[in-house]
Amino acid sequence: MSDGGLLKKAMDVQQPADEIVAVAAPEAEKKTLVPNSLYIGIGLAVVSIVSMWLYSLPSIQSEYALAIIVPILLAGAGWFLIWDGVNRKFTEVISVTILLLLASPFISSSLFSSSLTITDSDLSSDAETITLTIRESGGFFGGSSGDADVSITYGGETVWESVMPLSINLNDANGKYGRLVLPIDEFYSGNAATDSRYIVTVDSGSSSDSFILNSGHLERTVDTTQNLAVGAMGQGNDCSGNKDSCVIGVGLKAWVGLQTNVGNPPAPLPHANFELTATLSKDGVTAISYPTVTVINGDATWDSMNGEYGSGSAVVGDFGSEIVLDGSVEDIAINMQFIPRDDWEESDFGCYEFTVSATQGPPWGDRTAHVSTTYYELAEFGGGDDGSDTDESWTQVSSC
Repeated sequence: MSDGGLLKKAMDVQQPADEIVAVAAPEAEKKTLVPNSLYIGIGLAVVSIVSMWLYSLPSIQSEYALAIIVPILLAGAGWFLIWDGVNRKFTEVISVTILLLLASPFISSSLFSSSLTITDSDLSSDAETITLTIRESGGFFGGSSGDADVSITYGGETVWESVMPLSINLNDANGKYGRLVLPIDEFYSGNAATDSRYIVTVDSGSSSDSFILNSGHLERTVDTTQNLAVGAMGQGNDCSGNKDSCVIGVGLKAWVGLQTNVGNPPAPLPHANFELTATLSKDGVTAISYPTVTVINGDATWDSMNGEYGSGSAVVGDFGSEIVLDGSVEDIAINMQFIPRDDWEESDFGCYEFTVSATQGPPWGDRTAHVSTTYYELAEFGGGDDGSDTDESWTQVSSC
């Protein structure tokens, strides 16, 4: 047998040495602080990005400046859960991705689009104009300055249109903005109400926005009046003849405004313009003709006749619709200044009519007089054949 044959046979019968087998170790189980943290984190990140897009709207930024905290907190929680869900790896990648997505609404608006949003309306101190604040978002490659088409509807119908120059040339903490001034007397068509709102629309370029004007600024038309004549009573020496008490004067009041529930005074109109006349008469004969009261934007003025009719001025509408028509004598009992009976043109006993009338010219009204009348009996009672003292009274009655 050849050497080759013997060697082969020896190799065939030789037992193999111990084999070394490589076995893959089982992968270590990932441990997270929160079950399903990856999916929860992704959900929170998506919500934070959506909320940041909402916050990027100028109207939201203006009204809710601190709302940016919400998307930031959601993004922080989402980042941690995603980081935990991927076994706390890829820290830089996750951070940069979330930051870029959060910034995407501002990057997008800055680079590719420009939009206008009407955020505020302010009434001028003389109540003659309303100033709109218009904010611009975006416009890196172009702004919204130029002509703007402005229209106003009242109760759904267009009442005013104009082309106005608009320049977004102002800045504050909330960004760029411009202003438009609306002349109220050019578009006013009646009192603002729930079903009759004033809505302004501004169109500039490809951007448009609408805004509901403040109803309180556009309630100007009087629709009702009320009045009251309060008797000022004197005692003893205040009275002439044998009288225990007597009527020494009368205090006059009026209420001008909007109709409310029966029994309540009219609602105030702090920015209304109107004229008020007040007359106390008996049997067609004038006893008191109060000077005409002119009210402009809550400031009432009249001729005081050197103090005969109070100070000649008052503020109307801030705290109610009442106008006190002062006289020359202060009376604590009735809490106002009254007009002495000695100054009346007619002061005999009998039934008196007190009439108040409010009128407005265009555009606030059509000069229709809103009139209210109350009736009072000036009477003497008591006394007798024995010469006992008498008294006087001032009593409101239903009619004369």
